[in-house]
Amino acid sequence: MPPAPKPRKPTRKGPAPAGSGDSNRARLIGVGVAIAVLAALVVGAILLSGGDDEASSNGAVTGTTALVDGIPQDGTLLGNPDATVVLLQYEDIQCPVCKSYTDAGFRTIVEEYVRPGTVRVDFRGLDFLGDDSTKALRVVLAAARQDRAWQLVELLYANQGAENSGWVTDDLLRELAAQVEGLDADKMFADADSDEITAEIEDVAEEAVERQVQGTPWFFVKIGDDEPYEVQPTSLDGDAFRPILDDALSG
Repeated sequence: MPPAPKPRKPTRKGPAPAGSGDSNRARLIGVGVAIAVLAALVVGAILLSGGDDEASSNGAVTGTTALVDGIPQDGTLLGNPDATVVLLQYEDIQCPVCKSYTDAGFRTIVEEYVRPGTVRVDFRGLDFLGDDSTKALRVVLAAARQDRAWQLVELLYANQGAENSGWVTDDLLRELAAQVEGLDADKMFADADSDEITAEIEDVAEEAVERQVQGTPWFFVKIGDDEPYEVQPTSLDGDAFRPILDDALSG
């Protein structure tokens, strides 16, 4: 399993029974209740990871989109549309462990698998941590409508601030959007407030509960039309993902 600390850990281990709309709402309530428990866990994770970075302390925007620039995007998917292997990444933009993964293992995955065209990655956004998570997720999903989600994800992690400190401001988002070539910031903000984005967030939250996602980042692999299966890298470094992806590609 991905190494501790895991800043989010839903209390319900399995999916809720399938059924009516009331059952669907119950699953969402279960995710919401977990936030109170998870908040305490996050504090330790932030201390271990360093929490807020230079950008949040002095207002300077940092980061680059070079890692993902030039790679095809389709909504939340990054990579060659003909690739049969997809790595699903459940993430919360405020999660310090997700940032650590992005700074380490994700770079290797992109350089060795995604950019060469053999693997795609799919951002499955969650917002367990609170208001800043939700605001960041909304703009990422809005940017996905312009096929620019992954540039914004990279920049948000590079400028990640302290948990729910209000670091995800409109000014920050506009500054980051200005660094993404071809991203219409006004359209991004308008789409971020839409009911369609709300429904997308709720659908992925339910999906995460049904798949028994235990924290973030959490990973699944999908091969062709097969159902995704959970994978448990021994660490968040690139070396831990090579055997997982090589096995999927050979399979």
